[in-house]
Amino acid sequence: MVKVTYLSLKAPHIGHLVWLRALKALGHEVKVTSIYDLRRAFLSRGDILVTEGVRPTVFGNLQRGFYRCWASVACSPSILNPLINKIYSLPDLVVAVSSLVKDLVKNKAVVLYPAPPELEALLQFNVNHKEKSWVCYSGSFIPVKGVHMIPDITYKLRREGINVQFILAGGTEEEPLARLILSKAEKLGVKDYIKIAGVLSRVKLFELLSKCSICLQPSLFDAGPISLVEAMALGAVPVVTKYVGFKDIVKHINPLLIRGLDPNDIAQILMTLLLNDELLREYSTLSRTTVQNILSFKSIQNSVEQLVEECQSI
Repeated sequence: MVKVTYLSLKAPHIGHLVWLRALKALGHEVKVTSIYDLRRAFLSRGDILVTEGVRPTVFGNLQRGFYRCWASVACSPSILNPLINKIYSLPDLVVAVSSLVKDLVKNKAVVLYPAPPELEALLQFNVNHKEKSWVCYSGSFIPVKGVHMIPDITYKLRREGINVQFILAGGTEEEPLARLILSKAEKLGVKDYIKIAGVLSRVKLFELLSKCSICLQPSLFDAGPISLVEAMALGAVPVVTKYVGFKDIVKHINPLLIRGLDPNDIAQILMTLLLNDELLREYSTLSRTTVQNILSFKSIQNSVEQLVEECQSI
């Protein structure tokens, strides 16, 4: 048994909660704290310190002497910043949420995938009532997510006579990027085919994703979007760019679902899927089984135990 302190900004990322559960299931002692609880953070001692994100990692440098091993979780687009990337050279090792991140950091790194805490429940959802034409996006409305390309993708599909409805969840119509998307869609004559669903509760989001045939993640960079895994667990076929960390998982369905940043290229694979009911059903089933196999609790346990062993060898 080892004593692990998990230090985050406020609370652990929702996709990392399964790591803590796995550590506890393996018999390890786990303490969770934040940099806002400085007294508790400074009083912490143990075998392994895990810091999640940039500011906790900077703080972790002050604490490293109280632990045998310090591991830092890199999960943010800020890793692209050279200065912040350099900060990740300070810990003993980096926990990368995908191989995309692992290849970026200049330190010893291990890949540990995040997973939805409700994954087992999501895999039990009834997903037999898909809306064939629904293509969903789930995530923040920020430029790095690539959502600004959706009007161009919609325009290409509509020109080809493809029936499609894009549903965007995670932001509101009042947000600057949402206004840009709707304005661009109106100019292209496709506004009726793009709906802003708003910021949904997790239950409502899961209900939406369970009806979507395809989940589009057109990011310019995305370390490991947990929303994509949620959608896959609910039978939505993933279409991602090569700059999405979870392409590691998507490639097990078909590497052709991983595209470049050209909206026409993305539209092409969407068109292939939307015109082939049998292929869409096959990939929907594969999406669920792939997530179940790669992100099962047993698999996460094995990865977490490997992380502990890696730390103990330092």
